[in-house]
Amino acid sequence: MSNRTFSGANAITEEERYMNPIRPQPYIGGTGTSYDGTYEYVDYLPGTMVRIWYTSKQECFGLHYHQPLEIVQCERGYYISTIQGVEYKICPGDILIIPSKMVHTLFPMNDCRGYVHLLDPSIINDIRSTALIKDIMDKPIHIKSETDPVLAENIGSILYMMHDAYFGSNSLRELIVYSYLLQILEKVGNSLLAGALPDQKDYQNSAKELVKYNKALNEVCEYLSSHYSEHLSLEEVSEKFGFSTCYFSRIFKEYTNTGFKEYVNACRIKYSKEYLTNTDLSINDISSKVGFETVQSFNRVFLKKTGNTPSGFRKLYKLKTM
Repeated sequence: MSNRTFSGANAITEEERYMNPIRPQPYIGGTGTSYDGTYEYVDYLPGTMVRIWYTSKQECFGLHYHQPLEIVQCERGYYISTIQGVEYKICPGDILIIPSKMVHTLFPMNDCRGYVHLLDPSIINDIRSTALIKDIMDKPIHIKSETDPVLAENIGSILYMMHDAYFGSNSLRELIVYSYLLQILEKVGNSLLAGALPDQKDYQNSAKELVKYNKALNEVCEYLSSHYSEHLSLEEVSEKFGFSTCYFSRIFKEYTNTGFKEYVNACRIKYSKEYLTNTDLSINDISSKVGFETVQSFNRVFLKKTGNTPSGFRKLYKLKTM
């Protein structure tokens, strides 16, 4: 792999980036792109968690990573991106999906033109069925117009509709952009499950496994949400639903993106907030009602999950509603 020099964000000014003559930003302003080592603080469109750049200034980005997932779409020339030691060439019509927090580079080549989409994935994490396509969020996906022209064209069309919404005047642009992101994930996800994506065969079995047990795992989640106040152990719940403990632990984490104990505690904290804000029950009583064995463990978990103690949370809520 050849060595390339990082010209970085100093290749153009922030004003030049905002006022791209082909695709200027909907409105001027932002925090500006900044770095802490290789970590990039993304310059989202103010008031949103999205930014779409039209790249026409040959701006290069060396090794970096960031919170949002990145979708690279090439119109002319080509991009070179290196992700975890693997080099990708994104040609016209191609699309590259780079997962959140994955270290990568991006270099436009041969008078390259295209779009870079930066989208916060946390908005879709609570959609349970995304567990079926979690590998999309964990591995780079390169959709080539040469080898998969139908999928590349379909996703390209959705991206162009996303651009119209983002660069237009609709004040609901962020909502519309994320609705198109869901459409993209649905199309890529279905191709993944069907084994239609080249170089993605390794992920297909894992996804099919989750599809096979989708109904059972949904039932487990519903059971935990309605029995959170009871004693719940990994061994007892796995046996109740017909899984071995080891297998259930693995597949449950893949499905919910969290461990069994963490999931149960999240349910308990969710309902404890309702008791804290809607009743005058003591902290001890609430701790017992939501299934914690000791008030100390309740306080510890609540602080970890919310950044506040139960009593502090209640006081803050009362202050806000005065």
